[in-house]
Amino acid sequence: MKKLTKAIIPAAGLGTRMQFLTKDHPKEMFPIGGRPMISYAIREAVLSGLEELYIVITERKGALRDYLEPEALQRFMHSEEHYEDIPLPRLTFVDQPIPAGSGDAIYHARGVIEEEPFALMMPDFILFGDTPALGQLIPLYERYGCDIVGLISVQGREGFGNVGIVQGHDKEPGVVAIRSLSGKVSGPLILKEDEQILKAAPRWILGPHFFEYLERTRVPQDEWDDTPALQMLCAEREVLGKILEGKGFDVGNPAGYQAAGAFAAQLDADGKR
Repeated sequence: MKKLTKAIIPAAGLGTRMQFLTKDHPKEMFPIGGRPMISYAIREAVLSGLEELYIVITERKGALRDYLEPEALQRFMHSEEHYEDIPLPRLTFVDQPIPAGSGDAIYHARGVIEEEPFALMMPDFILFGDTPALGQLIPLYERYGCDIVGLISVQGREGFGNVGIVQGHDKEPGVVAIRSLSGKVSGPLILKEDEQILKAAPRWILGPHFFEYLERTRVPQDEWDDTPALQMLCAEREVLGKILEGKGFDVGNPAGYQAAGAFAAQLDADGKR
């Protein structure tokens, strides 16, 4: 088992669910709690001890690229007194010329990942809590050496993304051995008042074998999505899910973005309610 040091952060997508808000502004730069959306993923990676971040991006997102330049990243992290002494990871841009789907974005980073494990961090998921999502997954990865995903418990009428409902069995308290993952459906995920499910958050620790799953599930001329590859991975290999402590939000849709903003507005300077 190799130490986890790398992460892929796809940030080249069109942000279709938020287009009526974003227009020409990168979704990843939308503010939540006074900070750009993507800053939460960067901060999480830093606090989790990662050393290499690969941001998949397009030329048309110039504002995002400028924000993530090394000097700007240092100013952002060093502006928060709790993190000024933490070493910053090296950040590398990976160009995705055409936004052809999340699977295509991840595959573009294959050359820089090589034969290493990596974290997959979608920037439109934010977890508020004492320990970053990835920081909760790494100990499980170090114990079992298999693919790991963060899970969130969704209940009531929370509006969440419409993919990744998990089926499996308990392996230990707070850990689920996953046997299946639901695919995408049209419309947001709306539950009944008394309904509760476990859903995969877009925080994964994956081995380099995942690129082979992407190849196997690619459909020529169609958008290359990563969900079929993740579904196949769960069906064929050992994948463990860790139920995350904290409050998670899917900020890639309007309802989740607004809910996260309202939640963040109630936090104090130390991130406490």
